[in-house]
Amino acid sequence: MLQSLANFFQSIARFMMLFIGMTMVAVSIFTGALNYGITIDNMLRNLPDSIPWFLVLFTLLIAWDFELVGGLIFLILGLGGIFYMQASNNATLPQESIMWAVVLSGGLFILSWSIRRVRVLSLI
Repeated sequence: MLQSLANFFQSIARFMMLFIGMTMVAVSIFTGALNYGITIDNMLRNLPDSIPWFLVLFTLLIAWDFELVGGLIFLILGLGGIFYMQASNNATLPQESIMWAVVLSGGLFILSWSIRRVRVLSLI
């Protein structure tokens, strides 16, 4: 029972971050290219705008194998993003919602890891 709950939390966190990461990479590349026309040259020009979202996808690769480490990194990235947006008075509701989803997925990774850890300790 606990193993299936941990797998559920892990799957939700994985696919939520995969969806958010891939969507935001596409949005950051194509949105800037719309100003100049969608060509390969303009997309490559806007590629640096998607670096933070590539960092999220790289963190997802880490979290895929190491749930605790990845969950902690997601928590730090999400809370840091929320703090930055609040401190700069530049926050909009969609941006904050995405950052809270990053925090939630970090919490789900950590929760999944802790459920597995409790199960392993109870078997000893």
